[in-house]
Amino acid sequence: MKTKKQIIVIVALASFVLLGVAAVKHPAPNTDRFKNLQVLPTNISEDSLDKIMDGFCASLNVDCKYCHVHDKKADSMIWHTDDKPEKEITRNMMRMTADINEKYFHFNEDVKASEVQAVTCYTCHHGNPMPEKAKGAKK
Repeated sequence: MKTKKQIIVIVALASFVLLGVAAVKHPAPNTDRFKNLQVLPTNISEDSLDKIMDGFCASLNVDCKYCHVHDKKADSMIWHTDDKPEKEITRNMMRMTADINEKYFHFNEDVKASEVQAVTCYTCHHGNPMPEKAKGAKK
């Protein structure tokens, strides 16, 4: 008798848990929520994208408006447009640094150049939107 009650309680609790899990609406993974990503993966997490963009801002000492369009009327950013040339310049710089890191910096079999950056934006920019010309370079 006692065992029968225990089984009923366990089944009831299990049913309750299963119904609760089924009732929760899990959002479908959105692998394309960011529009117009051409260098970064389209399924990048929001947190990872924010960290990368924060790195650009720190390395160049700029804010988001430097590369992205700011809608003054709505006081919001329009992230996906390519209206500012700085955005395409940044994409080209990302490709360039990735190529440099891949070609010249081979860490070991466990660590790939695509995972650890030896050359970053800061390497040349040092907190300036336009990197200084090398000493002795022709103007």
